[in-house]
Amino acid sequence: MVPLQAASAFTVWAISSGGETLRVWLLGAVLWLMTLPLLAGIEGALIAMMVFEPLRGLLRRAQYLFVTYSATDPIHLLTPVVTLFALIVLFKKQRLSMLWSTPLAGAVTALALIFFLEIFNPIQGSLFVGLTGALFMLVPIAWFYFGQSVSEKFIHHAMCLVVFLGILGSIYGVYQMTVGYPAFEQYWIDNTDLYVSIAVGHVKRALATFSSAEEWGRYTEIGAIIALGLAFAGRRLLARIGWLACAMASVTGVLLSGQRTAIFGFIVGAATLVLLGARNFKRAAARLALMVLPVVLIAAFVTPPSQDEIWEKEDNETVGTLLAHTQRGTMKPAEEESLQVRLKNWSSLITTVIPYRPLGAGLGAGSLSDVRENHDSELPPIDNFILVLALAVGIPGALLFCWVLSRATWLSFKLARNAPPDSRNACINRIVAAIMPALILNSIFGLTFSIYSVAPLAWLLIGWISADTLRARQNNDREIIVL
Repeated sequence: MVPLQAASAFTVWAISSGGETLRVWLLGAVLWLMTLPLLAGIEGALIAMMVFEPLRGLLRRAQYLFVTYSATDPIHLLTPVVTLFALIVLFKKQRLSMLWSTPLAGAVTALALIFFLEIFNPIQGSLFVGLTGALFMLVPIAWFYFGQSVSEKFIHHAMCLVVFLGILGSIYGVYQMTVGYPAFEQYWIDNTDLYVSIAVGHVKRALATFSSAEEWGRYTEIGAIIALGLAFAGRRLLARIGWLACAMASVTGVLLSGQRTAIFGFIVGAATLVLLGARNFKRAAARLALMVLPVVLIAAFVTPPSQDEIWEKEDNETVGTLLAHTQRGTMKPAEEESLQVRLKNWSSLITTVIPYRPLGAGLGAGSLSDVRENHDSELPPIDNFILVLALAVGIPGALLFCWVLSRATWLSFKLARNAPPDSRNACINRIVAAIMPALILNSIFGLTFSIYSVAPLAWLLIGWISADTLRARQNNDREIIVL
């Protein structure tokens, strides 16, 4: 009872003191809650972090109820600390073998080593920039090793959790769009820097419970693919209807986020789900033709809104403005000014910057901390994770990442096609295989592998693919021996 009494007394004192004291106490409590499940195993801690990450943005903005704005925020250290503790627990159990025990483990370990060395690259400026880059890019790689060790039941529960949290966050996003931002969130928007993409016409994007609209779109995109896959695999009609409703709710969240890349990612994932369900090539071709037909009809007969129509909408037409923005960007992506700017920036990086730094400029190069630390930086917004890697860790590191991502996608397709039908493992493998092409698209037109709540999920699934591939090979070897 003594520790509980001390904690209660300290809580009362922290609340009465307010400010930094209260924030430190609350963050310490959240850290304790996420770390405590490690006493039973890493899966509980992973679930705790998966619940926290989609809420991190909202919790970060809520702290401005009792503290003043600061560009640096200790809330970003919670998940990395718990991840480190979980990695130590896993390392104690599996030893060094976990670094190369599965088909992709060796390549991922080499990539993590490159990331670690690039923390100390002097070209990026101070060590603080490199450490900040590690929070976004190196820490999520630890989830690959978690993916190697978790059970099939955990992956299924994690997928259901992503769907639920994505819908919950989207509901709050609808509240932001229809009612407006609460005062503490408006305070953050008024003070934050380097986030110009929040504006669409005369309105502001909703952030939901996430740190950015991009994170909201990417997270609900994955949730929509998962829900659709669970609907396809449902054995009972009621379950199928329920998961289909969840998929529609998640897609609504994607549309309201205004993230066109997330929409295309969902389309690619949904198409992959449908094609993987075909029993042979002929049926796959027929399904592909059926999917292409409505796309052609929409492109031929539906006229997207013009840019002027978006700007003509009133300040209170938030939902209509964002849906018009989404419709225009989805139907006429090549005509979007933002895409033209991206292509121009990428061309400049490929021809004038990256070739002169082939071994990278440091893990934090191109990040927000780099811009804040190096005020004379002339780097434009990149919005392409592969090019960010080429800039930060060099051409070899970017190529190694592309190999890991493409190899994982290929292995996921093999697992989906070879899994025993009508099993939960077949459903999981099919959904994971559908998510992988979306991750590739989002890595080319976005920063998926450095987004708080999405990057750990991506590496977790890649680790699962690698471990399941090893298990499938071992089962085949046993069958050959028996025969």
